[in-house]
Amino acid sequence: MRSQLTRRVFRQIIYTALYADTCCSCRPMVDHQWRARKSFPSSMVPSRALFGFSRLEPARKQKPPDYKLGLKEMMQLSQALAKHERPPQRATLVEAFTTVILDHTTNKTPLTEDSDIGLLLATFRYLQETQVDNDDLGLSVEEMLHALNFLRNAGPDSLVEAPNLITLARALSEAINHREEAPENYAVKAINALIAILAARHRPLEARELLEKLWEKDPSQVKRWQWQDLMVGFARVGDQEQLVKTIDMMKNWGIRFDSGIHESLILFYTSAKNVDMMKKWYGFGIANGVEPTRQSQMAVLRLCSFTNNIEYGEPIMRSYLDKSSTNELDRKATWTLILRWAAAKGKGFEELDRLLSVLVQKSKDQGLDIQPDIRMINGLISMANFKKDAYAAERYLALARKWNLKPDDKTLRLQLEYRIDSNDLDGAKATYDELKSNWRGLDKLDVYEPMNKAAFDLMNRLIVALCNQRPVNYNLIMELVGDLDERRGPLSPDTVSALALLHLQRGELHELVDLLNTHVYRFSVEQRAVVCRVFVDYCLDPSVLTAKVWDAYNILRRTFAELDTGRRTKIMLAFFDRGRSDMATHVFGHMRHLDMPSMRPTTESYVLCFEGIAKAADSESLGLVHNMLKLDNIVELDTRLYNALMLAYTGCGDPGQSLLFWDDIIHSREGPTYNSILIALRACEEAPFGERRARDIWSRLKRFEIRVTRETYAAYVGALAGQSLFDECVELINNAKGEAGYSPDVLLLGTFHNALPGAKQEVMEKWAVEAYPDVWTEVKRLSKRRKRGSYGYGDGVVYNINRDVRA
Repeated sequence: MRSQLTRRVFRQIIYTALYADTCCSCRPMVDHQWRARKSFPSSMVPSRALFGFSRLEPARKQKPPDYKLGLKEMMQLSQALAKHERPPQRATLVEAFTTVILDHTTNKTPLTEDSDIGLLLATFRYLQETQVDNDDLGLSVEEMLHALNFLRNAGPDSLVEAPNLITLARALSEAINHREEAPENYAVKAINALIAILAARHRPLEARELLEKLWEKDPSQVKRWQWQDLMVGFARVGDQEQLVKTIDMMKNWGIRFDSGIHESLILFYTSAKNVDMMKKWYGFGIANGVEPTRQSQMAVLRLCSFTNNIEYGEPIMRSYLDKSSTNELDRKATWTLILRWAAAKGKGFEELDRLLSVLVQKSKDQGLDIQPDIRMINGLISMANFKKDAYAAERYLALARKWNLKPDDKTLRLQLEYRIDSNDLDGAKATYDELKSNWRGLDKLDVYEPMNKAAFDLMNRLIVALCNQRPVNYNLIMELVGDLDERRGPLSPDTVSALALLHLQRGELHELVDLLNTHVYRFSVEQRAVVCRVFVDYCLDPSVLTAKVWDAYNILRRTFAELDTGRRTKIMLAFFDRGRSDMATHVFGHMRHLDMPSMRPTTESYVLCFEGIAKAADSESLGLVHNMLKLDNIVELDTRLYNALMLAYTGCGDPGQSLLFWDDIIHSREGPTYNSILIALRACEEAPFGERRARDIWSRLKRFEIRVTRETYAAYVGALAGQSLFDECVELINNAKGEAGYSPDVLLLGTFHNALPGAKQEVMEKWAVEAYPDVWTEVKRLSKRRKRGSYGYGDGVVYNINRDVRA
């Protein structure tokens, strides 16, 4: 016998209609018009392509996280150690360690202090702790020395102290020194590298101690450049006393403070734009009365022209010109200096033009055929950019055009810079197109070559500026991003942040995830924090649609596992403010299920969550979070947490359970607070036979002679009013002055009115008009709303009196 049920089920599936058995008394309501409909909407018509294959496009695959080579295995080691799980094999970790060093050496990419070097340090320590014998580390002496030299040359910015880098450098140096088979010169090379690292990373005193020991052991191993590094290290930390002391030590050991060492200090202070220290050390006496080098003079004059220190630089300028050579390159550098100096003294376009003519004619008179070049104009534009004078920069470019000087890459970069600074984005785009035309035919640029790095930095700035422009030129932004990707140019954290916000606003979630997976896993912790902040701010913005915030939050929690409890809690509260307690509970649940105990909810997080649930009256969320609390072996119940539970259960319509928590509070060592009393009395207001518990609380207050606040007295009146004890409440209000020292006010009368059932509110109003007309007039001025009774709206009204209580 054929099954009618099966035939009907398949028929309903074919027509994508709901199925309901006619014999079932509890079947769902079905739209009979839909069932009778003979045709489908065009968008829902089932169709098959040729040979029966579906026309649906395959689901888009997201890019996996793009980790640096070797770092994924090291991250697995850190996570395994934190979770007390089995770590990767030693051979895998050794290969990962060497791979990271080799990859960064080949691609010339700097290491980040907190992520890259931190993982290298953790891996190296693990290899040391788990080695079977002293010589079985897994790394050869050559590999460790290579790693040490790499840390010296390719670590983070020299302004960063980098404690992880220093610790790793010390560990590598000690491991090399302890290797018995290592040649003696390897140990010296390791010490030299460590000295350079310490001097550059804000530890010049320690570097000097090592240098002294090396000098005492073998003076021939100490090089002059090490003293230069040492003094620049003291200059970097601003320790002038130790800097002078180091010079005295050099004199005692027969090492002259020559013009080369002097030049290293001058170049450091001029690059740091420190005019005062530059002046101090430029006048510092060089051994044998030697004058500063021409490189030092040029650096000083450049800084003086940029900072308008013309009077100080005049004698240096005269000294420099007196020693001008006939070499063409030196002459052109001198012309650049002369032009910049004249512009710094206020010479205009026409005067600079005449000055160039004079210089050309003078060179011809001397039998030299020297012509201006674009580098001279670049020197003028760079000074204008430093002073944020875009008008002057444009005039200097006009001077270049007058002399038929074709802009080079540096000119275009300088032009791009001042146009971005002046918010001339259309002009900046035109300059960028011209700059890009010079790159045609090049598949890849050296990212960390200084000229290309400057261009890529400007492209990042242009993308950020375009993202902030209104209206947004999306196609242009994507074109720039594509050009950067094509040239292997990196996106900065600010650029990724701006693009992420743009994708969020446009609802392009797939593009957003691909962007993050490509870049943020290569950022340092500080750089990731820049991008993370954009997501957090977006989630906390009340003007954004809730659905978009939820999407942004899910991407945020999956990409930034380091998001701390404080910011997760803020996002949870934002969902409560939006009236979405279900989403807020999910945020809390995600926090609760994190692996790291330090990232899980704290007592404060539980309290804020329960308070939000109380306002939302969401009993389902309350049950979920309370169960999480029961299973939490880290958070301990205290009075504040009990208060939050009382608030939540009272707000969700279960005041009886709230009063059970009150019993736990009064029997605890910590005891109740004033807020505990207010919350308990509020529960008594709504609980069946709540007047019994309210009188018990009141008698305890009297017995222990606890001072009764205005809010506590009003809450007790409200607790009795909620049980319809009208006469007793009237007596308490009339005796308020004698009992608690407070005259009846808006809070007391308003609480009395709001707590009463609707049937008795009219009686109360008549009594209040006669007994306290002035106070009741103030109550009547307040706004009011319908009161929710046991069966919906209609059980009286309540005045908007602030009776909110925090746990």
